[in-house]
Amino acid sequence: MPIGFRLVALFLALAAFSAGCLFDPGEDSAAPAALPFIGEPPNDLLPGSPTISGEDSPTTITDDTRSTLLPIPPTTSGPETSVTIPEGATRNTQPFEIVTEPTRPQSPTTTRAPATTATGVPTTASSTAAVGPTTAAPPTTTTRPTTAAPTTTAAPTTTTTTTAAPAGPVLVFAEEFDSFDTTRWTKEHSTYGDGNSELQCYTPQQVSMANGNLVLRAETRTETCPNGSTRDVTSGMVRSKGVTFSPGQRIVYRVKLTPDDEANQGGLWPAFWSSGWAGGGWPNGGEWDGFEVMTARSPKRTVFSLHYADPFDQHKKTSKEVLSQTNFSADWHQLSFDYGLNGTMIWRMDGVVVQTVSDANTKQGWPAPFNQAMTELKINLALGGSPGPLDARALPATYEVDYVRIYDLPR
Repeated sequence: MPIGFRLVALFLALAAFSAGCLFDPGEDSAAPAALPFIGEPPNDLLPGSPTISGEDSPTTITDDTRSTLLPIPPTTSGPETSVTIPEGATRNTQPFEIVTEPTRPQSPTTTRAPATTATGVPTTASSTAAVGPTTAAPPTTTTRPTTAAPTTTAAPTTTTTTTAAPAGPVLVFAEEFDSFDTTRWTKEHSTYGDGNSELQCYTPQQVSMANGNLVLRAETRTETCPNGSTRDVTSGMVRSKGVTFSPGQRIVYRVKLTPDDEANQGGLWPAFWSSGWAGGGWPNGGEWDGFEVMTARSPKRTVFSLHYADPFDQHKKTSKEVLSQTNFSADWHQLSFDYGLNGTMIWRMDGVVVQTVSDANTKQGWPAPFNQAMTELKINLALGGSPGPLDARALPATYEVDYVRIYDLPR
């Protein structure tokens, strides 16, 4: 045989021998035909990637702290970020992304939700689908189904309107005496004041209204009183009903005393006051004197007092006398009294503070009984009695009240 043919035969024999050494189909000689990848050395696995050994075989992911058995997720026919490699194949060098499922307890019955394309349409899963040609499509961005965070409905808001506290006193009661209101006042008919040796018999006809004022008139006239006694002088008195004056309030009243003889007016005794509201008789129930003038002692003297019982049941009083340069009867006077919530009592005359009481040795313990509402106001013009004798030249005399007003004080 020519030497050239011999060389060709030797080359073919060597080629056949080399092919038998490099490829052994094993039990499944058809397997290589199904491979979509060109065989590559197995050392090109991505660093840190789990070993993928087959579609239906579980993969064991091991780290320093735990070993959890996970099922391999099923493949899908559409573009996916997870790729299944048939047994015995190796990865090609085309770019792709491996998505590792989060670690979770083994649950063979758990089914993954279908993958969703960027348009939101689910792809059709196929566990037997072949991997496409070796030219891999560029990585795609997929939209996973998301669970909307639960919305929380805000609780209805409540709008509270706060009204600012008034800056000053607020009027809550006003008696202007434009007429005599029998729902508020009663006219006295008695010899009230006998305990002070007073001389008058109070009769309703001595109470009248004039020019928007309450007028109490005292004069000389013989009267037979309801108790059967006979008196030579008569006068007027009214009591309130349904009117209360409470701690935390201010009462204001404007008054005028007019004697017949300015220089000889002894024995007149106008007053604005209250007593007995706390019960237990006098003086246990308390007495408040908004003012009183006893002209028998001095026509220039005005007195502001509290009367009460001490811990030994003795009558005591806290009193202040104010002397003016002129007679009290020389003009109208506005007087007021603050019935303090904190046990502080303040009297004013014509805008000037004339008396303050913030403590007294009362039987009940201060500020009792001066911490309860007064339920009856008394306005009267007494004659004679314990302050001193009546001067006949003082009569007739009038005691007028322009108004009575009660205010709530700021707190």
